[in-house]
Amino acid sequence: MDILIQADGLTVSEALRNAIEEKIGRVEQYEPRAVRARVHLRQVSAHPSPRQFVARVLFELPGRDMSAEEYAKEPLAAVDILAEKIERRLRRRKTARLAKRQRTSPRIHEKA
Repeated sequence: MDILIQADGLTVSEALRNAIEEKIGRVEQYEPRAVRARVHLRQVSAHPSPRQFVARVLFELPGRDMSAEEYAKEPLAAVDILAEKIERRLRRRKTARLAKRQRTSPRIHEKA
């Protein structure tokens, strides 16, 4: 899975880039067919506040794409919360898909 990182209003250090790739790449276990993850970091305000940075992610998946957004005081904190949010959604999606497959499994018809 490709992870594209874009930042507006801040510089992405190598440590931040590695942390983002690790956290966002972790969700691949729930959706191995994911094509790409686009991560967009932005500094919303120049003044320190609890909603100073915003992190958005768009997962390009077969079928419907999935996106999420999260605000935090630090860019890495926003990515942490965002990764957890996406993991929950993908886990829920995978569980529902597996349950549906088990409910609609083909039945073997025996001759009477």
